[in-house]
Parts: sequence; structure tokens; C-alpha cells
Amino acid sequence: MEQANEHHTLWTPPARRPPVLEVSEQNVTDFWELFVNRRAYTRQSDRPSTRTGKFYYYPPLDRRSKEKKRLPLDRAAVRRHLAGWQTIGLYAIHPETQRAKWVAIDADYGRAPYDLAGLRAELREDGVEALEEMSRRGGHLWILCAEPLPARECKIYIYNLALRLGVPIKRKGDEEGIEVFPRQEELAPGKYGNQIRGPLGVHRAALRRYWFYGAPQTLDDQLAFLKAARKLTGEQLRRFTTGMKLPEEFVRPRVDPKPVAYRSTGHEFRILDHVTITETESADYRAQCPSCGPKGDPRAHHLAISIAQPLMYHCWNGCSADSIRAALGYPKRKGA
Repeated sequence: MEQANEHHTLWTPPARRPPVLEVSEQNVTDFWELFVNRRAYTRQSDRPSTRTGKFYYYPPLDRRSKEKKRLPLDRAAVRRHLAGWQTIGLYAIHPETQRAKWVAIDADYGRAPYDLAGLRAELREDGVEALEEMSRRGGHLWILCAEPLPARECKIYIYNLALRLGVPIKRKGDEEGIEVFPRQEELAPGKYGNQIRGPLGVHRAALRRYWFYGAPQTLDDQLAFLKAARKLTGEQLRRFTTGMKLPEEFVRPRVDPKPVAYRSTGHEFRILDHVTITETESADYRAQCPSCGPKGDPRAHHLAISIAQPLMYHCWNGCSADSIRAALGYPKRKGA
């Protein structure tokens, strides 16, 4: 996990820009009712990382406050997303209720279209409508809920369904497999979990809007289609998951979400001695990378440190362990 290749990618702003759409107040209201379960959100960068070429997501911060707290999602941000001026990422689980308003299945590998078709057909047999959204490399299936439903039961249902069909589920280090949102069964208070690109917006890398199949490609028609779609009910979910549990290989070990309070006592390098933890995500602490953070977007916290094994760390912006340690003034000893 500590090792990472360093890439430098030159980026020229594209000559074209995504078409900007007119957005009505009803469009904003419909999107909010369908997809917004909590007001924490992220925004996709308008420029790619100079190291990896990827368009990362970051939490928008209130620059006027000393604490630089996250800005809450509001109607203006949803309007900009639907218009195409910016792209937002949404979180599935509300930590106060442990419930989700939707389930999203993300697949972007070679046989993804076949696996998504199989899942969609099997869900239809259960009376569950899965709505297919276009994607850059594969596709997304969205299951909309009649009301926010327990995240744990949502995850148990989809994981067992996928395994029954032989559809791979991606784990850390896997190159292929579906990703299911919500990713967690529950969240500690104030935590975020994993985000996914909000539907009907423009992906900044492709400068393309990915619509749902089954309706004309206008905001009014798409949102009307989504509102009319059959929703998953709590009674259905309880019936589908009775007697089921999460497959053992996907049960996450419980970890203390609070940063550990220890310091080096010997000569061993410990990354937690040198960075400030800003949040936790899945099984990792997140922090600003000492190498690329000072030179890039101060809102981006690309450094991930394993909670279970805090000697392991990785920069998702592509910085190597050598460059991180050099930036901290602790270069690796020769031969180490």
C-alpha cells in the first residue's frame, strides 16, 4: 500500500465545453426528493491531477470560517450540477438513521454490461425496478426507495443477489467487480462513507452528461421517468433479507474511527506522527498529502492511512512513499 508510481500528466483545457441546460425549480425539487439523503456532499474537480490525470472529488469548504467546515448541499449546488456548471458527489447513508434513499451498483470492467443485465433481470423477477444510467466505462444501476431504508439490509440484499448470480464484488486490490452503494452497513456519527457521482450531471473528464436509458434526454423527461419508476419498499426489503446475513468474506472488522494517539518511540517512521487526520473513510484515515497537498488544492485530502495497520499509507494522487517522506524531511535511508 505504501508504494505508488509517480506520474506527471500534461493537461490542456478542452476546446469544447459541456452544454449548459436550463434548470427549473421543479427540476431541483425532483432531484432533491429522489437522491438527496443528507446534506454532506463532494464536488468533482474541474481540472485533473497533474500526477494521475484523474478528476478527483473534494469536500467544498466554507472559506469564511476559521474552522473551514464543509459547506452543506443546497439547492443552488444542485442547480449548478443539473445545469452542468459543476458535478457533485452524493453520500448514501445518513449517520443519524443508518438509512439510505437509494442503492447504486457501479460496474466499469470488461464484462460489466453482461453482469448488470443479469442483475437487472434478477431484480425484475423480485419486482424491483433497477434503472440503468450510462457511464464512461460500464454503467450504473439505481434502485430508488419508497422511503429511506436500512443500509445494512440494502447491502445484504444486493451482495447475496450478486453472489448467487456469480457477479464479482470488488474488494480492495481487485481490478474487476461491482461496487455497491451504500458501501458500509452503518456509519459512526458525523462520518461520511463513500460517495458516488450524482446522476444527471456532467462527468468533468469526459465532459459528457450520462442519461438514464428509457426516457428522452431532457431533464424534465428524465426526472419524470425517475419519479414514475417503481420504488423499493421496506416490506419488500424485509421479505428479501429474512434469514440472510452479509457473506462472511465481506464483513468489515470493527475499528475505532478516532485517530490513534501514539508517537514514535524509536527510529521507525510513522506517518501519523506527521500529518493531521481530517476524516475517516471506510477503513482509512484521510489527510492532506505532505507531497502534493501544499502544491495543489488545499481541499483535497488524498493521503489514505490504514486504520488497522497505520504503518501503511497511500496517496491517491500518485505520490510515491519516497516523495511523501522527503516532503516531511524524513527521506528513506539507502537500502531501507
